[in-house]
Amino acid sequence: MVKKLILVRHGKARGTGPGESDFDRELTDSARSVLASVDGFMRSFYLLDAHSASHATIWSSPAVRARQTADEVDRTLGGDHDIVLVDSLWEQDEDTFISQIAATDADCLIAVGHIPFMNNVISRISGVDLALKPGGIASIDLDDSGVAGALEWFVQGPVVD
Repeated sequence: MVKKLILVRHGKARGTGPGESDFDRELTDSARSVLASVDGFMRSFYLLDAHSASHATIWSSPAVRARQTADEVDRTLGGDHDIVLVDSLWEQDEDTFISQIAATDADCLIAVGHIPFMNNVISRISGVDLALKPGGIASIDLDDSGVAGALEWFVQGPVVD
Protein backbone atom coordinates (compact mmCIF):
# COMPACT_ATOMS: atom_id res chain seq x y z
CA MET A 1 0.00 0.00 0.00
CA VAL A 2 1.25 3.49 -0.86
CA LYS A 3 2.06 5.72 2.08
CA LYS A 4 2.73 8.92 0.13
CA LEU A 5 1.06 9.93 -3.11
CA ILE A 6 2.51 12.74 -5.22
CA LEU A 7 0.25 13.93 -8.04
CA VAL A 8 1.91 15.97 -10.80
CA ARG A 9 0.16 17.81 -13.59
CA HIS A 10 2.21 17.59 -16.81
CA GLY A 11 4.11 20.68 -17.90
CA LYS A 12 2.88 23.22 -20.41
CA ALA A 13 2.28 21.56 -23.78
CA ARG A 14 2.32 22.81 -27.33
CA GLY A 15 -0.95 23.25 -29.15
CA THR A 16 -2.16 20.60 -31.53
CA GLY A 17 -0.62 20.95 -35.00
CA PRO A 18 -2.16 19.87 -38.31
CA GLY A 19 -2.78 16.14 -38.26
CA GLU A 20 -1.49 15.83 -34.69
CA SER A 21 -3.54 14.19 -31.97
CA ASP A 22 -3.92 15.49 -28.43
CA PHE A 23 -2.12 12.34 -27.24
CA ASP A 24 1.03 13.28 -29.22
CA ARG A 25 1.39 16.87 -27.98
CA GLU A 26 4.85 17.59 -26.57
CA LEU A 27 6.03 19.95 -23.86
CA THR A 28 7.08 23.37 -25.05
CA ASP A 29 10.82 24.03 -25.07
CA SER A 30 10.40 26.67 -22.35
CA ALA A 31 8.37 24.21 -20.22
CA ARG A 32 11.13 21.61 -20.42
CA SER A 33 13.72 24.22 -19.53
CA VAL A 34 11.85 25.62 -16.52
CA LEU A 35 10.85 22.18 -15.17
CA ALA A 36 14.53 21.22 -15.18
CA SER A 37 15.58 24.47 -13.50
CA VAL A 38 15.91 25.45 -9.86
CA ASP A 39 12.54 27.22 -10.18
CA GLY A 40 10.89 24.07 -11.49
CA PHE A 41 10.88 20.57 -10.05
CA MET A 42 14.03 21.14 -7.97
CA ARG A 43 12.20 23.58 -5.68
CA SER A 44 9.14 21.34 -5.53
CA PHE A 45 10.77 17.98 -4.91
CA TYR A 46 13.07 19.55 -2.31
CA LEU A 47 10.02 19.17 -0.04
CA LEU A 48 10.12 15.40 -0.44
CA ASP A 49 12.08 13.49 2.20
CA ALA A 50 15.21 11.65 1.00
CA HIS A 51 13.78 8.16 1.53
CA SER A 52 10.65 8.91 -0.48
CA ALA A 53 12.67 10.55 -3.25
CA SER A 54 15.09 7.65 -3.60
CA HIS A 55 12.47 4.90 -3.30
CA ALA A 56 9.70 6.52 -5.35
CA THR A 57 7.78 4.67 -8.01
CA ILE A 58 6.85 6.88 -10.98
CA TRP A 59 3.67 6.31 -12.96
CA SER A 60 2.81 8.35 -16.03
CA SER A 61 -0.01 8.77 -18.44
CA PRO A 62 1.17 7.35 -21.76
CA ALA A 63 0.54 10.72 -23.49
CA VAL A 64 3.77 12.26 -24.79
CA ARG A 65 3.66 15.43 -22.65
CA ALA A 66 3.08 13.40 -19.47
CA ARG A 67 5.93 11.00 -20.29
CA GLN A 68 8.24 13.96 -20.92
CA THR A 69 7.20 15.47 -17.59
CA ALA A 70 7.81 12.12 -15.84
CA ASP A 71 11.29 12.07 -17.38
CA GLU A 72 11.97 15.50 -15.81
CA VAL A 73 10.70 14.23 -12.43
CA ASP A 74 13.03 11.24 -12.72
CA ARG A 75 16.03 13.45 -13.59
CA THR A 76 15.26 15.70 -10.63
CA LEU A 77 15.19 12.67 -8.31
CA GLY A 78 18.49 11.29 -9.58
CA GLY A 79 17.59 9.57 -12.85
CA ASP A 80 17.36 5.97 -11.72
CA HIS A 81 13.60 5.37 -11.45
CA ASP A 82 11.59 3.23 -13.83
CA ILE A 83 8.59 5.00 -15.31
CA VAL A 84 5.48 2.86 -15.57
CA LEU A 85 2.85 3.89 -18.13
CA VAL A 86 -0.61 3.69 -16.58
CA ASP A 87 -3.59 3.92 -18.92
CA SER A 88 -6.04 5.04 -16.21
CA LEU A 89 -4.12 8.33 -15.99
CA TRP A 90 -4.76 9.05 -19.68
CA GLU A 91 -8.29 7.67 -19.64
CA GLN A 92 -9.01 9.72 -16.50
CA ASP A 93 -10.61 6.70 -14.84
CA GLU A 94 -10.64 7.71 -11.17
CA ASP A 95 -12.05 4.45 -9.82
CA THR A 96 -9.46 2.30 -11.58
CA PHE A 97 -6.62 4.65 -10.65
CA ILE A 98 -7.57 4.73 -6.98
CA SER A 99 -7.86 0.93 -6.96
CA GLN A 100 -4.37 0.75 -8.50
CA ILE A 101 -3.02 3.06 -5.79
CA ALA A 102 -4.50 0.89 -3.06
CA ALA A 103 -3.03 -2.26 -4.67
CA THR A 104 0.57 -1.09 -5.10
CA ASP A 105 3.16 -1.63 -2.40
CA ALA A 106 5.22 1.49 -3.19
CA ASP A 107 6.23 3.64 -0.22
CA CYS A 108 6.00 6.73 -2.40
CA LEU A 109 4.06 6.88 -5.65
CA ILE A 110 4.52 9.81 -8.03
CA ALA A 111 1.83 9.95 -10.73
CA VAL A 112 1.99 12.32 -13.71
CA GLY A 113 -1.28 13.10 -15.44
CA HIS A 114 -3.75 15.64 -16.74
CA ILE A 115 -6.50 17.94 -15.56
CA PRO A 116 -9.25 17.83 -14.57
CA PHE A 117 -8.31 14.31 -13.46
CA MET A 118 -5.48 15.28 -11.11
CA ASN A 119 -7.58 17.97 -9.43
CA ASN A 120 -10.48 15.51 -9.06
CA VAL A 121 -8.27 12.82 -7.50
CA ILE A 122 -6.78 15.32 -5.03
CA SER A 123 -10.28 16.36 -3.99
CA ARG A 124 -11.59 12.81 -3.80
CA ILE A 125 -8.69 11.49 -1.70
CA SER A 126 -7.97 14.50 0.53
CA GLY A 127 -11.15 16.56 0.43
CA VAL A 128 -9.14 19.61 -0.67
CA ASP A 129 -10.04 21.44 -3.87
CA LEU A 130 -6.99 22.58 -5.83
CA ALA A 131 -6.50 23.74 -9.40
CA LEU A 132 -3.00 22.66 -10.39
CA LYS A 133 -1.32 24.69 -13.09
CA PRO A 134 1.03 22.96 -15.57
CA GLY A 135 3.88 21.40 -13.57
CA GLY A 136 1.97 21.75 -10.29
CA ILE A 137 2.43 19.09 -7.59
CA ALA A 138 0.39 17.91 -4.61
CA SER A 139 1.65 15.54 -1.90
CA ILE A 140 -0.87 13.47 0.04
CA ASP A 141 -0.12 11.28 3.06
CA LEU A 142 -2.43 8.30 2.70
CA ASP A 143 -4.12 6.55 5.59
CA ASP A 144 -4.20 2.78 6.07
CA SER A 145 -7.04 2.38 3.56
CA GLY A 146 -4.83 3.66 0.75
CA VAL A 147 -7.77 5.57 -0.72
CA ALA A 148 -7.98 8.56 1.63
CA GLY A 149 -5.45 10.89 3.15
CA ALA A 150 -4.38 14.39 4.09
CA LEU A 151 -2.84 16.99 1.82
CA GLU A 152 0.71 17.47 3.09
CA TRP A 153 1.90 20.16 0.67
CA PHE A 154 1.42 21.48 -2.83
CA VAL A 155 3.43 23.68 -5.17
CA GLN A 156 1.87 25.49 -8.09
CA GLY A 157 3.58 24.90 -11.40
CA PRO A 158 6.31 27.31 -12.51
CA VAL A 159 5.51 30.27 -14.74
CA VAL A 160 6.28 29.43 -18.36
CA ASP A 161 6.26 31.93 -21.21
